[in-house]
Amino acid sequence: MRTPIERREPMIQCPTWCVADHAQDLVGARVHRGVTHEVAVVLEGRGTGGPRRAELLVEVSRLHEEVAVWIYLGDGWTGFSLSLESATRLSAAVTSALRAAGTLESTGL
Repeated sequence: MRTPIERREPMIQCPTWCVADHAQDLVGARVHRGVTHEVAVVLEGRGTGGPRRAELLVEVSRLHEEVAVWIYLGDGWTGFSLSLESATRLSAAVTSALRAAGTLESTGL
């Protein structure tokens, strides 16, 4: 006689960077989240509006059963998530642009 197989959520531990409280998570809906970094920024104005202050949120996340890790950039309402590889390329491009603008020394970051 065959015994039923118990189906359980995979025993995947939180990544070391996860700070989420999973006590209230629904089965299958767990999201690992890193610390949210709030960055004060000045956004270029469009049209008649001049530059304005804003907060940009930067956070690392991963769905529990996925391998891919994402970097979120946005204001909490609108934004986008980049793969780690894409975020690394973006970081390098921003660093290069800052050097070109004279903000960073070429021996800096």
